[in-house]
Amino acid sequence: MIPAGPHEPPSRVALLDVGTNTASLSVLFADDLDRRRLRLAEDLHVITGLGRHRDPDGSLSEEGQRRAHVALGHFAGRLDTLGVSPDAVLGAATSATREAPNGRDFLDQVAERWGLRPAVIDGEEEAELVALAQERSFRRHLPLLVLDIGGGSTEMALRGRGRSDWAVSLPVGSVKLAERCGSDVEALDAAVAEALQEAPVVRERPTLVGVAGTVTTSLQVARGMATWDPEEVQGARMTRQEVDETRARLAALSPEERARVPGLHPGRADLIVAGMSLLLGVMDRIDAPDLLVSDRGVRFGLLWRRWPLAAVP
Repeated sequence: MIPAGPHEPPSRVALLDVGTNTASLSVLFADDLDRRRLRLAEDLHVITGLGRHRDPDGSLSEEGQRRAHVALGHFAGRLDTLGVSPDAVLGAATSATREAPNGRDFLDQVAERWGLRPAVIDGEEEAELVALAQERSFRRHLPLLVLDIGGGSTEMALRGRGRSDWAVSLPVGSVKLAERCGSDVEALDAAVAEALQEAPVVRERPTLVGVAGTVTTSLQVARGMATWDPEEVQGARMTRQEVDETRARLAALSPEERARVPGLHPGRADLIVAGMSLLLGVMDRIDAPDLLVSDRGVRFGLLWRRWPLAAVP
């Protein structure tokens, strides 16, 4: 576990998330007059497919590791250019590396080659960190039902002020669902319904917050946003009707056709229908008419756990 601490952050901080399908890096600079105020200086997301097409024993494939190394090497170069100290990098590695027999070996190679040392966190800790990030981002909307759809797992938490009533990690994500069901909507809906039986029942009406690539991509496609703009994405509200109609439109296309849809990265073309099926399953489970969209996932939870007084606009 990465230790917590109340001290002011350094002048430049980097947040790293090594996920099953995507590697993300956010670099923040502190205000010269108030070190607790941070502004986003760089925000990078690279589709690596690290946890895709694993070997028969569940190990990370050589190709997936190669793509991840390319992305992490690029991140290391950017950190050097931006003058971020290795001690100021907070990083987490999630489902793919914690499940794979060679996950730790891969991270040892990352440390040796690039000087990056993301910590492997378990599913419950991941859910808590994501929930903390959403509490800090959407305080006026509490309580929150936080939903983080990853490639290999899905984290959920019911978050109030300063604590989670519960936080769980389900062993299902867009990569696993797509490899099992493809883009068959009926099969996906059945698989999602089965997986969500393991989630706690939500009896109140919290604000649903959707986190990470499936949700942000759904918004981009629904709104025709061809380029990534974190200011337009963070805190946007998306209706269930938009999600449903966008999934139906994408499900009718082949992966090759989806890859040409504005706002949809080709690396998500064969995963997005599966991920959106998970999103719809949760929305229907709690009868949510809409959701808030967030790109501040586990890496921002790391930031606020280490430096609780930090402020990010």
